[in-house]
Amino acid sequence: MEKKPLFSVVIPVFNSEESLVELHRKLCETFRLMDKTFELIFVNDCSHDASFSVLQTIKKNDPRIVVIDLSQNYGQHSALLCGFAYCSGEYVITIDDDLQNPPEEIPKLYQKICEGYDAVFASYRKKKDKKYKNLGSFFIRKLTQKIFNLKNDLRFSSFRIIKRGIVEELRLMKTPYPYISGMILGITRQIANMEVEHKKRRFGRSNYTFSKLVKLAFNLLINYSTYPLKIISFGGIFISIVAFSIGVIVFFRKLMSDSVRAGWTSTVMLISFFASIFFLIAFIFGEYLKRILAEVENKKQYSVKSVSQSKSKDEPRHESHL
Repeated sequence: MEKKPLFSVVIPVFNSEESLVELHRKLCETFRLMDKTFELIFVNDCSHDASFSVLQTIKKNDPRIVVIDLSQNYGQHSALLCGFAYCSGEYVITIDDDLQNPPEEIPKLYQKICEGYDAVFASYRKKKDKKYKNLGSFFIRKLTQKIFNLKNDLRFSSFRIIKRGIVEELRLMKTPYPYISGMILGITRQIANMEVEHKKRRFGRSNYTFSKLVKLAFNLLINYSTYPLKIISFGGIFISIVAFSIGVIVFFRKLMSDSVRAGWTSTVMLISFFASIFFLIAFIFGEYLKRILAEVENKKQYSVKSVSQSKSKDEPRHESHL
């Protein structure tokens, strides 16, 4: 029986044909210098360029590679969960495909997790991204800290190392709206940071657009917190008090003066105001109901189109997703 590797590296791939060869070379060189066994799991998230062809070419000369081709674009977090199903290493590393996270920094993460942590996230002295992305990352970090009641100095990133046991727990989670950092926090708080270098993007452009950052923040609020419901509850109480007060004022003014008549403008304004509040509440509840239905329907986190791996490798144990 083939000995399992110490490290499994999961790399979500989307439109990164230019960086994949160099990424593979640097990962191999890093583990060669560490003198550790490893496997690389590339998950092609339905790229529009030649990423899948490049991966197939790389795999021909390296049996340590697993190439997974998803049937459609599911997003980074679902792609990672898919890759976890094919991991066999004692430590699982996630890293982006754009080389902004240098593979040469992996030994630092490994050294930190050996201190007894369940997961270690890379942190950066200075991120070399565009301003809107840095601002979005800051907002997501603060939102995560608030939702999960974390200490202010803990940071999250897509460059991380996780113990095998935690990955097994992650694979059991069925949410159709996965957020890996939040899911890890739901399992353990034995988490640390390790400061590493962050490089400027050399290839293509970031796949994390402003709209995707907004969507991630929205999913965080809806799936991992009850803040929207709390806001609705307190807002509903406040609006009820205001509406009741207006009604009392209008009633007593009518009693005190027959000449006072309600104007069409104020009536329309009040109707519009309360109608907008009603539809906002209906929208929030609709989002919760949509997610409940997705859970009940057991919506797939991902669907695999094809897998290229060595014959000797174990088959994935998460068949329900396929």
